[in-house]
Amino acid sequence: MTGPDRPDCLIVVPMKDPSASKTRLGPGLTQAQRQTLARLLFRRTIDVLRQARTLPDAPRFDLAIVTSSIEIADIAERMGATVIAEGARDGLSRAVETAARWAGNRSYASLCVIPADLAAPDPADLVRLLCCGRNRTRAVICPATDLGTNALLVSPPTAIPFLYGPNSAIRHLRAAERAGLNPVLLRLDSLQFDIDTAASLERAMRDVPELPRMLGQA
Repeated sequence: MTGPDRPDCLIVVPMKDPSASKTRLGPGLTQAQRQTLARLLFRRTIDVLRQARTLPDAPRFDLAIVTSSIEIADIAERMGATVIAEGARDGLSRAVETAARWAGNRSYASLCVIPADLAAPDPADLVRLLCCGRNRTRAVICPATDLGTNALLVSPPTAIPFLYGPNSAIRHLRAAERAGLNPVLLRLDSLQFDIDTAASLERAMRDVPELPRMLGQA
């Protein structure tokens, strides 16, 4: 969306090509199952973001996918999302930097980064995150259980460097402090758990009923 009716916030979902996704899940899944899982989680993430738009008091936002994958770009466009192209080997931090520059160049006030592999995201938690970030000079960090960053909202979009990796929630918090923002660590149950290790997959298979059925089809 362009012009005066555009929302202040751009939500971006970084997504690899399915053939390069979920490699840390180890021998518990075949390559076909890993690709199926990546696609399933990605589509569900977009669906949950659509649901969040319909909730009472949900702030307005635009949705974009940052990817180098032709397949993912096609899925994103068919599901109504904008596609931001990135280099195939850029890595997560570079991909989000690309999205942040894209958002800043289009005068979005804030950028919200949502991973494509959350186990069971709740639309209500996404609305809570967006509402917490309405302050124009704020960073809101939703930590994973291992202190990675599972969701990040920053205003303005290019205010901090993106530092994904081990303990990135703490690094993002400190970067926001150095930038003079008002950082908040916001723990939201449904945004704490992603699926990127064998242990997290085992938990998700218990907690998300459709996963075993979907993976059984691969």
